Amino acid sequence: MSYSDPALAMQKGTLSLMKAGATGVQTGGRIYDGVPGGALKPYVSFGPFQLLPEHGDCLDGGEAFLTLDGWAAGPDTVQVKKLGAAIASDLDRAELVVDGQRLIELSIEQIQYMRDPDGITAHAVVTVHAWTEPVAVTATTPPVNTAPPIISGSTIVGAALTTSTGAWTETE
Repeated sequence: MSYSDPALAMQKGTLSLMKAGATGVQTGGRIYDGVPGGALKPYVSFGPFQLLPEHGDCLDGGEAFLTLDGWAAGPDTVQVKKLGAAIASDLDRAELVVDGQRLIELSIEQIQYMRDPDGITAHAVVTVHAWTEPVAVTATTPPVNTAPPIISGSTIVGAALTTSTGAWTETE
């Protein structure tokens, strides 16, 4: 089994959780992958995404780190700290549906607050940590018995019986 990259599915899932939660309220729904010019603060943008595949005999999952940047007007950091808390509230230990993957755990790894060099922008950097594994592929069509098994012979003590396993269709 090969590693299935969960990056896009995780971004869609975290975006959905944040828009529906406290982050969406704090930002007025301004959560961006690519920030438009002149974007009104506060807002959240998706930052770097790091994937660390894990390979084993029976597991091909991975560890992922997603960075979210929160931006607010400063110079104080009150609004950006509320924004960081909202992101953490929405995502820490959240149930996230990730297409093709089973999310084992989603947690906040760290939150860092700072002022940008312009002196008027407050910035939060939230690192989200996730463990995923591929969803197992299972047969969609069960086998069908096309000829029943047969037991034949005499039921006398010491007599030999013969058997056949019958016939089955193959599974997908």
